[in-house]
Amino acid sequence: MSMNIGVDLCDDYITVYCAEEKSMISVPAVICREKKEDVWYIGETAYRTALSGSGVLTDKLLSLLKKNGTSTISRKAYTAGQLIARLLSTVLSQILNGSPISDIENITIALRDADRQEMDGILEAAVMAGVEKDRIHMISHQEAFIHYVMAQDKELSYNMAGLFDLSGEDLSFCSLKVIRGGGKNSIAASGGELEEKFRTGILKNDSGSELADRIMTDAAKKYLGNGIYSSVFLTGKGFERTDWAKGFIEFVCKKRRVIYEAGLFAIGAAYFSAGQSADSAGYRIFCDTRTPAEVSLQVVINDRKSKLVMIPAGVPWYTADAFAEVLLKGQTKVDIDIEAPGRVSSKKSVSIPLEGFPARPDRCTRVSVRVRCEDGERLNVSIKDMGFGEIYPAEDVSVSKQIAL
Repeated sequence: MSMNIGVDLCDDYITVYCAEEKSMISVPAVICREKKEDVWYIGETAYRTALSGSGVLTDKLLSLLKKNGTSTISRKAYTAGQLIARLLSTVLSQILNGSPISDIENITIALRDADRQEMDGILEAAVMAGVEKDRIHMISHQEAFIHYVMAQDKELSYNMAGLFDLSGEDLSFCSLKVIRGGGKNSIAASGGELEEKFRTGILKNDSGSELADRIMTDAAKKYLGNGIYSSVFLTGKGFERTDWAKGFIEFVCKKRRVIYEAGLFAIGAAYFSAGQSADSAGYRIFCDTRTPAEVSLQVVINDRKSKLVMIPAGVPWYTADAFAEVLLKGQTKVDIDIEAPGRVSSKKSVSIPLEGFPARPDRCTRVSVRVRCEDGERLNVSIKDMGFGEIYPAEDVSVSKQIAL
């Protein structure tokens, strides 16, 4: 049986959801190896083993990955990628309930931050865990929220939808808006960590609960006050109970629906894996894992000026990598156009001089142009001389430029 999996992986926890079985597993993202044997544990069992003194625990695996760090256990160094691979392999085996990892049709991993280094590391770890590379997809929490909301009742996103995520010491807000008309319908999500935050541990006492409620209420007034929100979603361990947040709940429940969903990001990721995404519904997506603008080349086709779209707007920047070959005609530069849809006067052109390229007759110089997104804000452009057959052999000359999207 083919299964489509969604994973929410953070420093504090890992949550896995299977779209077909509608089953979920969520455990602390920690791993422990016994000191004397090559036996591994994850989650609460890992904590207990470490507390007993018989094992060595490693936590904050994503932070370790970003630092290219290692964990030394019984005189052997393990990379963060190797430890994440073991964590993933164990949790996937549990959610698959005896089925082999090869039964996974698609797996989508949602991360809090859209960072290429982190995404590359997680992709490699998932391959080490036994998942085929072409079945692995990477998205952010923002994008997972989009896919989750668009799979719900349309009334929940008729105006705007908001999300508060309270996990561990992380507190963030995300706003979602559906933009209709003007050609293709779009969905835009934005947000980030709140400036004022708190650890969920303070909810254990009255004074801490009062402080947390004040912070949350102030945040709700700040972020919800200027928009018309049809719904507000709550997720994260901090919202498993809301008796501490009386002022916050009273405010957010006015004239809008409020919904708590444990594992929201993993569920949204699973929807993407199963093809129940906002893309498949015909929407163009804008968030921190999608390209904010269209990238094109100015070209001439049949003596008419035209544009060659290299990277469309609203596609995953993580896989946005395009290549084209063009002939030069009386030009010493290549023009790159960048245009954000829906923005007045957003179009800009960037000229890249072909310094050092050989002078040849018109249409006797073939160049390769490669455009690749470094992230959602930066585009790398590389141009290389390809010559013109045996008449004009290619010379070892190229030029590169980074452009702000």
